[in-house]
Amino acid sequence: MPETVQADSFLELLAPLRDSLYRFSMRNVWRQEDAHDVFQEAVMTAWRQFDRFEQGTNFKAWMFKILLNSVYRLNRKSNRARAASIDDGALDGGGHVEREDAWSSILLEPQRVQQLLDDRLVAALKSLGETERYCILLRMLEDFSYKEIAEQLEIPLGTVMSHVYRARMKLRERLTSMAIEEGYVR
Repeated sequence: MPETVQADSFLELLAPLRDSLYRFSMRNVWRQEDAHDVFQEAVMTAWRQFDRFEQGTNFKAWMFKILLNSVYRLNRKSNRARAASIDDGALDGGGHVEREDAWSSILLEPQRVQQLLDDRLVAALKSLGETERYCILLRMLEDFSYKEIAEQLEIPLGTVMSHVYRARMKLRERLTSMAIEEGYVR
């Protein structure tokens, strides 16, 4: 394929994914400067390897796999891998009923809690383990199937499902705690 045709084809496939790819990099490297670099590195890597892409297959999955590899490399290089730090004891025990009531209040009046969801939501996402964070973001924000996530991360399907479930529960706990602390719910 002539280079101009190849470039046009690449750019045509990339265009609808640019925002999703950049958003994903922003959520996983946590510094805007690094996110931009990771995004650019992934696009350049994809361009250099575009002749290996099989036309008719899932370009979105292929691009996200390249982006994930770029994020992994940056996190390893800069030693940013984070371990989950949620207090597992908070998910059990006496406060469970109160937390369930608070969660119900949040669901009934989400606009009351909406102002908490900027920096604190980012902090809650940062507290997740790296693989949990990738799984929840790919599933909830980028609308990948569990199977597609498993293929991209090269982990078993059941592991992806467990990571998404645990991430949801941890985020639910964090957001409920924030709402209670701020007095938005009782």
